[in-house]
Amino acid sequence: MSDQEDYVSIVTVPGEIGVTPDLGRVALTDWGGDFSAIGVCDLQAGSVEVLQANRKAGLRMPALAPDGETIAFTAQPMDPKLDGLYSLYLAPARGGDARRIGGRANYRAPSFSSDGGRILVFAGDKAYGPFQLVEIDLNSGAETAVWSGTFDGGSVTAYDPTGAGYWVYAFGPAASLEEANNSSALDNGTKNGSPGIFRILREGDAPRPFAVNLGGGWGLAGVTNDEVVLSTAALETGLRAALMNRQGEARLLWRSPRGSEIPSGMAVSADAKRVLTARMLKDDAGNFLDRYDIVVFETGSGESGRILSKVLSSDLRATNHDLRLA
Repeated sequence: MSDQEDYVSIVTVPGEIGVTPDLGRVALTDWGGDFSAIGVCDLQAGSVEVLQANRKAGLRMPALAPDGETIAFTAQPMDPKLDGLYSLYLAPARGGDARRIGGRANYRAPSFSSDGGRILVFAGDKAYGPFQLVEIDLNSGAETAVWSGTFDGGSVTAYDPTGAGYWVYAFGPAASLEEANNSSALDNGTKNGSPGIFRILREGDAPRPFAVNLGGGWGLAGVTNDEVVLSTAALETGLRAALMNRQGEARLLWRSPRGSEIPSGMAVSADAKRVLTARMLKDDAGNFLDRYDIVVFETGSGESGRILSKVLSSDLRATNHDLRLA
């Protein structure tokens, strides 16, 4: 056990993030330190519930249910022979027993449906794809492929909040699992180039590429009620976020100067009026500090955006909980 200050330090290196639709609760991972942990931050209360597990568990890719009370995440089995394979778990957002769900060997990038009853996730049987996009019913446990084909790799899944299908950020799709297995595995993006944004309008449909005409490097970070996609890109001049509609019309939301704070996670509210970033902080010399902040911007107020709220990691009141992985 550690004191409260150490609890906070467990989550001072934000990795992947998960958010509630109102941007009120944020889950951050720190899977490279002495502990493997997820911090579930309540921005209004200024508190964080630190869900701690064995370092080798490699807690990754958290997703929060809409009510913020349940968290889905991936974790590595303890068997070293299964290195690179991640199981899918559900747990109370304040710690306790984690329940393993899904029957495949490897999972990536879970996301909850708007009613919290289903999870959309990439599923496969190898460490580096191919992956099917599947939906898991949390009541029955049934796992259904959204589409018969596969992706060679993927890092973001999202339900369309209007109920009109699914979105993914993934490497190029293959027409079938057989085709994917007969080609060289993409693994790190060598076969089809950079990952792209794809939309599946309804179950059974083939993925449709979503054209991003702002140059390379843009990725999916959220979908709003108006089917507007939030994208980010790492550029020589810094990082940017933009909202883009289906016609390819975009407006810049936020831009960071080169060498400033680096957003390690971003999200957009369902009404597209607010953007959240979790940022690792740097000093004047460009060295990363052992701190982060969580900032909520108002959209439509210029490139920098008007800050609505800002929480520093050092200001969060932390409570430590154990995660027990079955």
